[in-house]
Amino acid sequence: MSRIGFNGTGIRSIAFNQQQALRTLERLATGSQINRGADDPAGLIASENFAARLSANQAEITSIQRNEAFLNIRDGALGAQLENLGDLDGLVVMAANEGGLTGSELDAIRTQVNGALDGIGRVLPATGIDIMNDVTTQMEVGTDDVTGDPIYEEVSLRDLSRVIEQDPEAAQRLVDGAREAVLNERAQVGSDQRAAEAERRVLEEEQINVAQAYSSIRDADYARESSALVRNQILGEASIAAELASRSSSAAVLRLLDLTI
Repeated sequence: MSRIGFNGTGIRSIAFNQQQALRTLERLATGSQINRGADDPAGLIASENFAARLSANQAEITSIQRNEAFLNIRDGALGAQLENLGDLDGLVVMAANEGGLTGSELDAIRTQVNGALDGIGRVLPATGIDIMNDVTTQMEVGTDDVTGDPIYEEVSLRDLSRVIEQDPEAAQRLVDGAREAVLNERAQVGSDQRAAEAERRVLEEEQINVAQAYSSIRDADYARESSALVRNQILGEASIAAELASRSSSAAVLRLLDLTI
């Protein structure tokens, strides 16, 4: 009896189609069209560069977002300081008209001043500026016994409760100076907020574009891969059928030869 083997070309065709089908299944399973360097060496290099840029961009965006949160806290704290200073401004004006106030009313004003200063002190760490100590002015506290010249003492906003009794004008200068300092700082914070937001938007736009470029290289096209899988399966089945048909034909010829011998 003669032995019948598969045709070499048919075997290679079957193996090739099976290999292509496995590659397609791998891309469908991973969602990536580059699963090894051999799949697309140039695409691998480009996509990895894009991935590194995406990672760096995200780190920058995260850092900016943290800074924006910090700036928002400062802006809110400075806004609260302006409200406290508005209360102090009204109290200073009231104290300046002490001629029409009773002793108990003056005590009440001092109590309110101390309460507003306590509020400023609690918010102070979040503002970034120390208006309690940095805002100062000169208050006249007496005259020199020898020369008759006025004697001045440097006072700060922290001393307002005492200053408001001795020198209402100095108290007003302290409150006005503190308000100006807070307004200037809040304006700077607002400028920093706008700059941070603009920088974040640029990075986010770049992130979108880089992600799209990365996706176009690495992500598998499911429609195309599904179509390729069906094609490879059909070709594989056709190759097997052709090989079986070829083997059947060869066997028939050999049987005829055996009969003629």
